[in-house]
Formats: sequence, structure tokens, C-alpha cells
Amino acid sequence: MSRMRSPNFPALSLEDAVKAVEAIYDKNRKVLITREDAAKDIGYTGLTGRSMQVLGSLVQYDLLENTSKGECRVTQIAEDILHGFPDSKKKDALRKAGHAPALFQSVFDRFDGEIPGENAVRSFLIQSGFTNDGADKALKNFLATNRYLEMNGVFESVANEVHADADLAPKTDNPGEKPAEHDQESKNLTGIGAAVFWNKGDLDFNLSSAGLAVTGATNSASELTAFIAKLEALVALLPE
Repeated sequence: MSRMRSPNFPALSLEDAVKAVEAIYDKNRKVLITREDAAKDIGYTGLTGRSMQVLGSLVQYDLLENTSKGECRVTQIAEDILHGFPDSKKKDALRKAGHAPALFQSVFDRFDGEIPGENAVRSFLIQSGFTNDGADKALKNFLATNRYLEMNGVFESVANEVHADADLAPKTDNPGEKPAEHDQESKNLTGIGAAVFWNKGDLDFNLSSAGLAVTGATNSASELTAFIAKLEALVALLPE
């Protein structure tokens, strides 16, 4: 009986892929080189199983282009990410690279261009033929890639826009008292694409177009109080 295998997906996050292609670019720019030399440039002894996985990931992100006769070269997209100017050129290249893997694009297509909660993505991967282990690995790199895109300003965090719909600042019962600034816990609230994630201890929630998913457990009254406050602040974002 043949072993079940997951569909193809990048073995690296985009951030790690950019670091790898930078090592190749620094030595060769966009000159044609052998794939074996490319593997050596990123620290491998040659074309091993792992180095081929890494080079394959660079190809999936459109950072490396395979040509005939076992050769490859760094792409324009990779060069724009590393040295693009103005900054909008770099961001556009990052967006293209982040959406280039066929698996990642299939997730965007399935959820109409939005990033759903972690559980929704994992369910989609399982339904697409992934093993449990394969789904976990693919999900890890998918989420890491989107965090990297957000960190580089490719798209704005929904968390930065939540205040337009719901006040996340602590409330006060005294009308004359100025609301306090967001506390340190609010820094745990981050947005990824069109989803909002919050994690504190063993509690977390994912708010996306698929709905609100709440998971975890706690024995801490203060942790639960903070968690409830964040949930209440998101009420305005949900449909009636």
C-alpha cells in the first residue's frame, strides 16, 4: 500500500525564502548558475533532498527560476524584494511572491481573497488531500508568510482599523474620566489580512469572514476578564 502524501507546498515561509535567495543573489546577481551551485550558496554541500526542497520553495515563491540543463537564476521579483525602490515596488514584489505558491493562491481563492481563521485554513487543507502532519506544516508556513507580508506593510492589519468600528480602549463608568490608553494586553491583538487574531495564555480567538472561533481554557480570573473585554469590543464587527 502506497504511503499517503500531501499536495505540494513551500517548505519555507516567505521570510526564510527571501533570506535564502539573498545569499544566492549576493554571489551571482541574476546570472545563470547550476542548481548545485545555488544549493552551495545557501549552505548545503550540493543537491541533497533538503536543498532541493529549499530551492523548490524559492521557485514556488517566484524568487528563483529554473531553466534548461539544470540551471537557475534569481528572478526580477526577488531583486525587487531585496533592492526595490521606491518602497511601493518592494511591497508589490512581496505581494506577488506571497501569492505565487499554488497552494496559497487556492486558499485566497477559496475565501475570496481574505485570510480566514487558522481552523478554517486547516480544514480546507485537510479537504484538499493533506495529511494531518502535512496540513500542520503547510498552515505554519502560510500563516508565517502572511505575518511577514503584514510586517512589511503589504496590507494593513485589520486590528489597526478596529477602532473605527469598536472602541478597544478600556471603558470607564465615570463620564468625566478620560479613557486609559490601550494596555499592554492589547498588543496581543493582531490582524492578518481580513482576520483578527488574539492570544493570551491558553485562550485565543479568530475573527474572520467565516465567523468568530473561540478556543482554549483558563483558571485565571484576570486573564478571563481581559479576554472577555476583547471579545466585547468586537461585537460591532459581527453582523446582526
